[in-house]
Amino acid sequence: MKNFLKDEKTRYFAIGVLAATAGVKFLKSRVFHDGCVKAVAGGMKLREDAAASLTKIKEDAEDIRFDEKAEAACVENCGKEA
Repeated sequence: MKNFLKDEKTRYFAIGVLAATAGVKFLKSRVFHDGCVKAVAGGMKLREDAAASLTKIKEDAEDIRFDEKAEAACVENCGKEA
């Protein structure tokens, strides 16, 4: 058995098998699942917040545009009456 582990390729293979086994167990664990759920939920909340901010910015821009049109119309009409 000692000669078996002295071979470098065999040692790396054994380490790889152990790492893969540990990785699979971790990926199937509840901790990993909960972490992924939290990450996805955080991403969805971020997307919703960004959409709400964009909607607010669009509404503000429309209000500004409407006010400018009304002011321009008033200047044109007020200038003709004078």
